[in-house]
Amino acid sequence: MKYSFLKTSTHAPFAGLLVLLFLLGGCGSSGVNFSDGRFGFLAVDESPPGAAKIRLSLVDYGDGKAVRADMAGAGAPYIVIDASSLLGKKAAGLRVMEMTLALEREDGEFYAASGEIRAYSGKERSESSDSWSVYLPEKNPNTARAVLEDGEYFIPGADNFFILTRKVDNALEAGKDPSSFIIAAIRFFDAAGNEMGVNSRAVFRAPEGFGQRDLSNLAAVGEEYVLEKSNGSSRDWGQAVALDTLKNGGSLDPSLFAGNAAVMVYYSSASPPELILQSWTGGAGWAKVAPLAVNDSASCAQYALDDMAEAFGTPDFAAYLDKFYVGDTGADLKVYAVSVASLQ
Repeated sequence: MKYSFLKTSTHAPFAGLLVLLFLLGGCGSSGVNFSDGRFGFLAVDESPPGAAKIRLSLVDYGDGKAVRADMAGAGAPYIVIDASSLLGKKAAGLRVMEMTLALEREDGEFYAASGEIRAYSGKERSESSDSWSVYLPEKNPNTARAVLEDGEYFIPGADNFFILTRKVDNALEAGKDPSSFIIAAIRFFDAAGNEMGVNSRAVFRAPEGFGQRDLSNLAAVGEEYVLEKSNGSSRDWGQAVALDTLKNGGSLDPSLFAGNAAVMVYYSSASPPELILQSWTGGAGWAKVAPLAVNDSASCAQYALDDMAEAFGTPDFAAYLDKFYVGDTGADLKVYAVSVASLQ
């Protein structure tokens, strides 16, 4: 999810991608192993649309301690690791973060899960990301080894951090409650592979605007409904999101596009995305819709139902809609979520 308090760089969001390797976990004396009971450098952001409500707690884990993140509902978690506060001035030398991550359930069952670790680096807190997964019981826990590439440097005083988030939890697909995260250790290394000492007494330092959504320029809306599977990436006039409607075996219910509705696209790109409405059962075959408004941080674009109907050629376009896309307009695009809400 793109956050309204972040400044997004104009280069491709995938430049300097984090490399995530998964090995069986461990912890070192210089890193965080939670043995002192402190985890104030962790924070939760519940402001993005569809975000999960999360409770962080200290628990016994193996022969030591860990932090458990319990999530309510199907929303995505956003757990912040404040590396800048942990490392202080040494943050400039950071190149690798290792996090021992496990999935845990009260019923004792195992369901695979996957997601992203996002890094926000430099003075502009530019985002880069890559995937993580815990996919087998014998690979639970795993250690995510994140490598900051050239140009992705943490700067002391710039409030740089990582965010751990989930995209898929097979427990939810099975109709169960989401699995909890267990963070058992966090370690940091410099370019030479030397482990870096941390100040475990550090407390999360929230950047200005943290946890607040940027609604500048946008028409006021009511509660938002986040569309299922409405995230992805594209470039060169491609489509980051492609959703089939219910009548075509997909998950999108076109009746959501009714009344005084608006579509909200949360994204990262040098130029706003466009909506594309496709039909092969009547109406316009391929209609493109530009945003009604974009917020100041260029993190959310809003689209009016009236503009969608005009582009499609009929106010009853939802009855003929077969596929819904969010596409880039020539610049690399990352879409975090698409929601539908009523204009107020």
